[in-house]
Amino acid sequence: MGKVMTWAEIEEAFDGEWVLIEDPETTPVLEILRGKVVFHGKNKDELYRTMRELSPVHSAIIYIGDPPEDLEYLLSSQTEVSV
Repeated sequence: MGKVMTWAEIEEAFDGEWVLIEDPETTPVLEILRGKVVFHGKNKDELYRTMRELSPVHSAIIYIGDPPEDLEYLLSSQTEVSV
């Protein structure tokens, strides 16, 4: 695939699908503005296989639409400490 798309285009094109975006351009609060869509589909395992094959340096995985009932969330925060 590999087409650069805006967030609005991604939402419109891939409702109900998992999307792997390579080199996403984001706002300071990490909202996706645009990026290269390298995978989209309904199968999450296939998405992870594609991610392992491509090994993108910077990427985002997004589910477009209402979250699936079996979706689990992992929240993470990173704190930078200066001395």
